[in-house]
Amino acid sequence: MAPPQTAISFSRPGTGEPLARRWAPENFWVPGSLLVGILVGLALSSQDTDPGVRFSNILGWTYFCAWSISFYPQLFLNWKRKSVIGLSLEFQMLNLVGFGLYFIFNALLFWQPSIKEAYKEKHGGQSSAVALNDVAFSGHAFLITAVTLVQIWFYYDYPPLVGTDRVLRLTVLLALGALGIVLVASTVAASRQEDWAQGWLALLTEFSVVKVAISVVKYCPQVFMNFRRKNTEGWSIHNVLLDFIGGSLSVAQLVLDAERTRDWSKISGDPAKLMLGNVSMFFDVIFMVQHYCLYSKVNRSSQACALLESDASVA
Repeated sequence: MAPPQTAISFSRPGTGEPLARRWAPENFWVPGSLLVGILVGLALSSQDTDPGVRFSNILGWTYFCAWSISFYPQLFLNWKRKSVIGLSLEFQMLNLVGFGLYFIFNALLFWQPSIKEAYKEKHGGQSSAVALNDVAFSGHAFLITAVTLVQIWFYYDYPPLVGTDRVLRLTVLLALGALGIVLVASTVAASRQEDWAQGWLALLTEFSVVKVAISVVKYCPQVFMNFRRKNTEGWSIHNVLLDFIGGSLSVAQLVLDAERTRDWSKISGDPAKLMLGNVSMFFDVIFMVQHYCLYSKVNRSSQACALLESDASVA
């Protein structure tokens, strides 16, 4: 009879941490996204002679890469676990609507000539602070959130909705339905105005306000889910870290551009970008406290069980 096979796990000296875990792909999400962002920013701003403009572009593309790549750790985790338990469906639904509105806001302010002129008239001849990386980020965020929702549909393994969970799901669905009706009515009204460009500019401002409002509430279902389960298993912490980095760099770029041009209307004219960064950082801190402080022991126990199961499957 052949001798039983034993799984071999090499560990880093003095830590007991398996080397395979140390060099796991998920550990490279944060440094990799920062490196890519800086390199892209340097490449695309190589022709800029103004150091301020060049630094702003580097900040912009680094935040774009950090925020954009932040969606992929969760996708990878869902695929790896073949499960979406621990990920709030309500959070993703609100995310989809919010990023859809944010993309419309950025795309029209960046590409639509009449709306761009209307913005200048309203802000003393100053152009909007919306940059190409803002448009790219919001469009990509909308698409990747849609992919995440497809994953949720494919792997759907949530327990049956009861009590508070059922109320929360119905509340979010009713709120999004009511919001859709209001936004459609506002769009029709703006299109019928004599000065349609100014009407659409006002509508885009409403879109940005709604996006900020969604950003304030969208994280709450995920925070509540983590609190109720008393762990963050199934919720990618690398997503949170990249989101925090992206938010801080986004706000830094906005403030730098306003200070560099002595035009602080760039901030008041783009409230979505300012508030989006600050709100995301606020909730990211909550998630980090949940993951690293409140529920760290439970998370480590879950990870240890997963490693044991992995070793058992290899043996």
